[in-house]
Amino acid sequence: MLVSNAIQPPVLLSAIHYEVGTAVPVGRLLDDNVPIENINELLDKGVQAYSVMQRPLADALRDCTRRSLAETGLSGDDIDTVILVTESFSELFSSKGESASFREVRNRTFDLFYDFGIRRAAIFCATYGGCTNLLQAALTAKALVQQGRARHVLIVAAERFADTGSRLMKEAVSIAGDGVAACVVSVAALGTSRAFTLDFISLAPYKNMQPGGDMANLLLEMFRALKNAAADCYEALHRQPRHYSWVVLGDYNRQTSLTYSKLLGFQPEKTFLDNVGRLGHIPFDPLINLADLAESRRVKSDDALLLFMCGPISCGALSVTAC
Repeated sequence: MLVSNAIQPPVLLSAIHYEVGTAVPVGRLLDDNVPIENINELLDKGVQAYSVMQRPLADALRDCTRRSLAETGLSGDDIDTVILVTESFSELFSSKGESASFREVRNRTFDLFYDFGIRRAAIFCATYGGCTNLLQAALTAKALVQQGRARHVLIVAAERFADTGSRLMKEAVSIAGDGVAACVVSVAALGTSRAFTLDFISLAPYKNMQPGGDMANLLLEMFRALKNAAADCYEALHRQPRHYSWVVLGDYNRQTSLTYSKLLGFQPEKTFLDNVGRLGHIPFDPLINLADLAESRRVKSDDALLLFMCGPISCGALSVTAC
């Protein structure tokens, strides 16, 4: 499904800041009665550890937001829209053993941004896309800025998993990790050290998905959607994989990253693999990987990069160019 094009005014993503938890070796899963066969499978696929964040997500979210605003020089009043990317509502403000209603969590989230001086912004949430929630947030932010509905959009992402059972991703041979990230989407360059134009965003829903369907059919449908989303991007920008310096993916495991990059038309040496297996799969880890790739000085001005995300019901591409 074609959802964005490259003809409209440029929109910039900048000031990516993130925090992850402690890297816990996957061998510790034995303490939670995870079968040794599952642990060995993770190790065989290169998954060595996963991120566990102990402090409340809201505290990390405050720190990441503060750093993003400081880097851009923006005040709270400059932010017109906030997009929260999360499925971890019960974990945003809680410590272990605590619980709160969705409404209470939502209101405390409003208060959190109000304390930052973000008092005139519309606050949205991207939550139903799973590991494409970041893609949906970027799509919304880009549209708001291009249409003149917002000057500066703050995207904040936060996920923490309450127990081992919720972390294990058996079908994907991966384990989920905790993390928080923030960035700013704006129509103007803000003098930051790491900025990227959002050139194109595509989203391809999976079709003909049956509840309880077998994994083979699911994988075939995911691969079909992946190819379509990438083709939309290449066609819209008149590019091919050879025009990109890097492809940046979610960190499920090393084999999955190499398989996806091959399907997208990329060679292994152009696939960013530095974080695969180190922190588990943080649902918005392509944003973390983009920040780390830029920090590594392996991205030059005008380099094109392709971020690709796969979720439970859709996948999509986010094409950016380094400023």
